[in-house]
Amino acid sequence: MRYIAAGMNLEPILALAGKLAAPYDLATMLAEVIDAATQVLAAERASVWLYDAQTDELVLRVAADIAPVRLAAGVGIVGTCARSRQVINVPDCYAAARFDPSVDRRSGYRTRCLLALPLIDHKGALVGVMQVLNKKEGVFEKSDEALGGVLAAQCAVALQRTLMMQQVIEGEKLRREMETARAVQMSTLPAAMPQVAGYDLYGTFQPADLTGGDTFDLALTDKGLLVVLGDATGHGIGPALSVTQMHAMLRMALRLGADLDLAYRNLNNQLAERLPADRYITAFIGLLDPATHLLRFHSGGQAPILRYRAAEASFEEYKPTSFPLAAMPLERLRSATTLELAPGDVLALISDGIYECENPFGEQFGAERVRRLIAERHDAPMAQVATELLRAVRAFADGAAQADDMTMVLVKREPPGAGRTFRRSIDALAQIFAFTVETVKEAELRRTIDLVLEELFTNIVKYGRASDTLVSIDIRRHARGVRVTLTDPDAEYYDPQSAPQPDVRAPLERREPGRLGLHLVRKLVDTLEYRYSPAERTGRIAFSLRGKDAVD
Repeated sequence: MRYIAAGMNLEPILALAGKLAAPYDLATMLAEVIDAATQVLAAERASVWLYDAQTDELVLRVAADIAPVRLAAGVGIVGTCARSRQVINVPDCYAAARFDPSVDRRSGYRTRCLLALPLIDHKGALVGVMQVLNKKEGVFEKSDEALGGVLAAQCAVALQRTLMMQQVIEGEKLRREMETARAVQMSTLPAAMPQVAGYDLYGTFQPADLTGGDTFDLALTDKGLLVVLGDATGHGIGPALSVTQMHAMLRMALRLGADLDLAYRNLNNQLAERLPADRYITAFIGLLDPATHLLRFHSGGQAPILRYRAAEASFEEYKPTSFPLAAMPLERLRSATTLELAPGDVLALISDGIYECENPFGEQFGAERVRRLIAERHDAPMAQVATELLRAVRAFADGAAQADDMTMVLVKREPPGAGRTFRRSIDALAQIFAFTVETVKEAELRRTIDLVLEELFTNIVKYGRASDTLVSIDIRRHARGVRVTLTDPDAEYYDPQSAPQPDVRAPLERREPGRLGLHLVRKLVDTLEYRYSPAERTGRIAFSLRGKDAVD
């Protein structure tokens, strides 16, 4: 440090220390560093090469009238400085073997002498190299090396802080962009499952990232129930935009009156024109007529398409009917496949993110486990089947990260007298009452069922868990009347039979609030049962009422 004390003015470098503490963006910080280097070292020019650890390269980010340049670490004077982490002082550049004059030739500037200073932060990490060109008088001396070393240490810390701040800002910006893309993508999905008489419908989408390449749809149109599952190549913003585009175009085509075949062919051809050559979408697109129970569909590369036949307790599998969407333009289209859903049948559309989910040993979840769970639980509400399937997949993964989007669509034709699923909302009471109108003939009995259901369902909504799972209500005939079962697949234990009896004889001012509803329920029904499964966190409340020819 004696070289500095001997004849150098420390005021500029101390002033620089204050400047470098300011929260500059990277471009401004680089400009400050270069300005300080030329001022403190009395040089004509300076430049900063930042180290890219991923590529092991140095990147020239700021240099007057020189385009950005990438240089392998270890190459040339700058690369040698980075690799050795030592100051390099070259008094005559054109006499130095490691000097590359091509930059001078491109810029028209002649470099006489240079000083290369490694930028190393306080933790010993290489940030880059500062190169100072052409001492205004003479060449760079030992005192310049010492002063440059002090300057480089200050600049390295400031640059590293700025780079880290930039990464945080860019990461936050990307996160917000991803969240916006996710909101857009999620807005194209059904806000609630459509209510179709005689059917239990459920769809779910679990992206691997904030956004994903899958989509699904269950929507009533004037041509029937639209059933869609799509899976674009990859996951992230690009595939999310692809499936969102597909979704919007399909709905528009159906709104304009296109039938299934025309909508599918035009959709494919439009996507083939717009998507990059390496992008395509596997997709199941079908229309179900709830009156005839006939489902017509096209499957562009989407498989397997599973149908559980309740009567035979067996599966039927359908293959794709065409190439994936956007793979190539189609002039003609093979006829759509038609199947008839019998009572109790389940159509299961499941993306490969579930089938191909791997555990830590590299084993895949596979189709057999999917089939087994559907066969065992086909009589449960489809929302519950989906929840249990996802739970089984996560248990199988045993902590392994989700590598792909997980999406499924389940369509079940209810057997006679079966149940429906309803959202956990007081607003769903209107749908529940519509369900009992469809199911129960006898008006007096129906009014009693509605009173009991209103009380029990309201208690689940108000006092149960805050959950997205659906509550199912099942109404069935038995020998002496009707049996009704409410199933809450995400419940805390609460037995309505154990609720304390209110003192109905006490004066009104002395009665405790509440309890009257459950008291009324116990008076109205013939039997009341409660079962709770801690393993499944599922609660079931069943009650029976006498009646004659009560159920259709």
